Amino acid sequence: MKAAPLDDYEEEEPRSFWSRLKDRLGVGDYDDEELVDDYGGSRRPITLRPTRIHHISVWKTINSVEQARSAADGLKAGHQQIVNLENATSEICGRVIDFLSGVTYALDGYVEKVGDRVYLFTPANCEVEIESQGKQEIRETFISG
Repeated sequence: MKAAPLDDYEEEEPRSFWSRLKDRLGVGDYDDEELVDDYGGSRRPITLRPTRIHHISVWKTINSVEQARSAADGLKAGHQQIVNLENATSEICGRVIDFLSGVTYALDGYVEKVGDRVYLFTPANCEVEIESQGKQEIRETFISG
């Protein structure tokens, strides 16, 4: 094996103590090299999925259509709304249910009747499970009444 000719080597000046200290501390003079992305298209795209929010409930006693707006704002913010309409008149009750059902539909949410004039409105990021016993009765009551 032959040694490389002396012309191929550059002579470096001896470095001073301060130069070596700066290099050690990371404050020396360096040429920034361009970072090359070696990964190119080899990575799969990231799929984002909405996070489910559990057990966030806001109880509302609504006596007017204007008060239903705060429940609609809660739905838009991603919160479950349990609405008590027992003290509302039949006309107000129907209007509030129609309004909140429209908001829930626009948000791809769910509506469930949980009691006499008590309804659960949830946005799309919530999952509602009802006990199998009486589930059909509740749905039939909600659809017919």
